[in-house]
Amino acid sequence: CILQDRNKMGNKQSNNGEYGSIGDVEANAVSSDSLSHRNIDKNVKIRNQSISTLQSIVSLEEIDAAIDLIIPMSSAGANVIRPYNPRRWWLWSKFHGTVLQYGLRYMIGYMLFAAVVCVVVPRLNNPDTDTDPVDNSLRAFGLVWKYILTLTTFILTFFLNQSYNLWRQVYNLSRSVQGRTNDFGLLLATHAARDEKGEYTPEAKKLVEDVAMAVRVFHAFVYANKTRIYKCLHTDKGIARMVERKVMTQEMADALQMLDISPANRVYALIEWIVIQFRVGLEQGTLKGGYGFEEKYLEKALLLRSQYGTFGDVLDARIPLAYGHFVQIMVDVLLFCAPFACYTDMGYFSIAAVGILTLFFNGLLDLAKVMLDPLDMEDYCDGVIDINVGVFIRESNSGSVRFYKGAEYLPSSWLK
Repeated sequence: CILQDRNKMGNKQSNNGEYGSIGDVEANAVSSDSLSHRNIDKNVKIRNQSISTLQSIVSLEEIDAAIDLIIPMSSAGANVIRPYNPRRWWLWSKFHGTVLQYGLRYMIGYMLFAAVVCVVVPRLNNPDTDTDPVDNSLRAFGLVWKYILTLTTFILTFFLNQSYNLWRQVYNLSRSVQGRTNDFGLLLATHAARDEKGEYTPEAKKLVEDVAMAVRVFHAFVYANKTRIYKCLHTDKGIARMVERKVMTQEMADALQMLDISPANRVYALIEWIVIQFRVGLEQGTLKGGYGFEEKYLEKALLLRSQYGTFGDVLDARIPLAYGHFVQIMVDVLLFCAPFACYTDMGYFSIAAVGILTLFFNGLLDLAKVMLDPLDMEDYCDGVIDINVGVFIRESNSGSVRFYKGAEYLPSSWLK
């Protein structure tokens, strides 16, 4: 969960604020490019406890901080990931939130180790003979090290590619889930019953608004399941606070808490509610459409369930332990042996060479690791490339009302 500095939110949202069309809590929180925090917000407190543990320890301040990030109806001022600029000078000027920031200490450490080797080795070998055992051993060691270098280069670049594919898959799944709920809004808005003026009937307007709220709650619970930041929303206090701040109705909260399912399965309940509301709308004439409309709507619902379920499937098998373990050992051995292998040919220049090798090889490994954690579930290289799911949620809030508001009024002659 998140512990936000409430004083920094200004007049964006009040404690009992409802969904608004303007204002982005994160816009102020990430205004400085020099922050070394995650790209989601400033002054965060993330808990790793289970939902049952959070029930007794989570505070209203933490819950409000999480709700503040999901209430706005606009994501203006915040980015899903840190922005990219192709200009060379701009890229060279970046340090915080990059692999360089987290790899610098390793680079300095290995350079110091190389300096020790450069000082100790000359004291052990005999420069007056060509058969000095220390010098010959280092030359032979350097030949073996070059084979390790080639093998590590190939395996590490392949490992990075696999990690990026997982990161991209999770991003695409998030966008796909968002797209399917937008499909609900478009289909309902275009098939809702209208009066003689072409406006929604009261029953139709209530239906599309109810589904829009269910969509917003669905997205909040999707990421309450998949991230540490919003997990507190599953607690009893979290649900009660969501009711107070108009994220959901008391009727919805009561129904959710009566269900004999785990908190993680509430997203499926919301999908079912959206489908049931659709069926009831057809039966009562609140929705107008035939077989094709019904088939397409149900198809989107089943696709939404499938795409959401794929989240867990992908993240549960992100990388086999043996694979990651082997790559880590290979890189560590390569860098540990580098000062000995480079000293014979480079002498004191090996210190700089080892630093460069560490920057690139350890940097590639760190980059691959953080790509294997796209939703920031682990404390490793904070703020590098984790996905800001708060932006997804707020974009989905906007999408939940975009289509029914876009079709709220029609040209007067279009229904005649």
